[in-house]
Amino acid sequence: MNTNESRGYVLNGTSVLPLQSTSLPTRGPRDPRKVRRRIRLRFLGFFLAPVLIGGVIALVAWISTPPTRDVEILPGSAVISIDEQDVAVVVYADTSRPGMFEPIFQTRATAIRLSDGKALWDQRLNEELASEAATLAGDSSRVYVGTDEGLVILDAATGAIEAQGTGIAGLGTDAVLSASAYGYDAEANAVVALSATGGFVQIPVGGVDAQPADPAVASRWQGTLSSSAFLDTSALTRLVDEAMAPDGTTFTIEQLSEAVSRDALVIASSDQQTIRRTELVDAEILPETGVEPQLGVMLDTGQFLEGDFTGVDPDDIEALLEAASRMTGEDIPAPAASGSGFVLVQHRESVNAEKTLLSSVEIATGRVVDTVEMGADAVRAVTGPSGTTAVIAPAPDSWFPNTLLVLDEDGTLRPVGVGVVPWWVAPLR
Repeated sequence: MNTNESRGYVLNGTSVLPLQSTSLPTRGPRDPRKVRRRIRLRFLGFFLAPVLIGGVIALVAWISTPPTRDVEILPGSAVISIDEQDVAVVVYADTSRPGMFEPIFQTRATAIRLSDGKALWDQRLNEELASEAATLAGDSSRVYVGTDEGLVILDAATGAIEAQGTGIAGLGTDAVLSASAYGYDAEANAVVALSATGGFVQIPVGGVDAQPADPAVASRWQGTLSSSAFLDTSALTRLVDEAMAPDGTTFTIEQLSEAVSRDALVIASSDQQTIRRTELVDAEILPETGVEPQLGVMLDTGQFLEGDFTGVDPDDIEALLEAASRMTGEDIPAPAASGSGFVLVQHRESVNAEKTLLSSVEIATGRVVDTVEMGADAVRAVTGPSGTTAVIAPAPDSWFPNTLLVLDEDGTLRPVGVGVVPWWVAPLR
């Protein structure tokens, strides 16, 4: 028998099988280092694969799903004119972490064009919980917001912060870090700031540098601005039973039946010749309110007492309160949106329903044009230089104000969301 044909042979150190043989060559010894490396790679892949897969799923879900927001609009929001259009500069508290690596507590400002509800920009102001803020003024170049971190000056086109707090030239370390220390003087068209020295400075709208306030400006704001940690917005958020338009038309809530909270909105012309009545339940009128200097004194608690307290010790709280109690009579405010031909009224759906509603009523006819549901009371109506009015209100499913109800030219109320971020912008925040 030929052994080479049955068993094979070795050629140059390699086993060669004969033809038609099914035997396999014997493997040489394995390299221990390669074996250990292969085992480590397999274990590493075993642990990393779930992490990578989970990360990809989370990233896809984050990008494709619009972020939910938990926002509360602050009463100090306002409507200004940017490029000859009414733009609401809304200041709001955000506790929903609006983007990856974002702090959970924020105070933000967003500019919303009221004609179409488009958000022009959305800027973080600070990372404080329960921080106060108020939109003071603005034009097509800059927007001014008073916060508990001082005055913030933003670019009107992009929302970028140009100067803030102690970094404002002419104010510096004398800046008071309280929203209560800032206001807007319409007569001077300037932002007014209380300095740490007790004096006043002003910044012309459109500028960034502070300069000593004119004596007339300082006199108007004496006693109104303070370093209080509490921003008194009670004058902004009130609802009234009586209002009067500039043309003398009066609006009065007349009680029809106290037992069932039945009211009537009575609209009377200036000559009392034309009277229209609209029956509603538990009705109140939204007045036109603004932040302007008032004669009075600010208490350390943040409460503002309106009136002339000349001769009363400003440190004697009891004397101040007693003097305030003796003062009677209030100026009748104008109703919000009266320049558009409508009056805004908050009321309940019916005697047996607790739903809170907001209705637009046509002044010329007394007809209810549109009605929308709110989750709670409306906060405030704000009107822009071009006459567009928006109401700060809670959506039907919210207890806190988180939406704007914009009054359109035909009297309909259009809801506009605040703090809504498009899905393609969310990953970039």
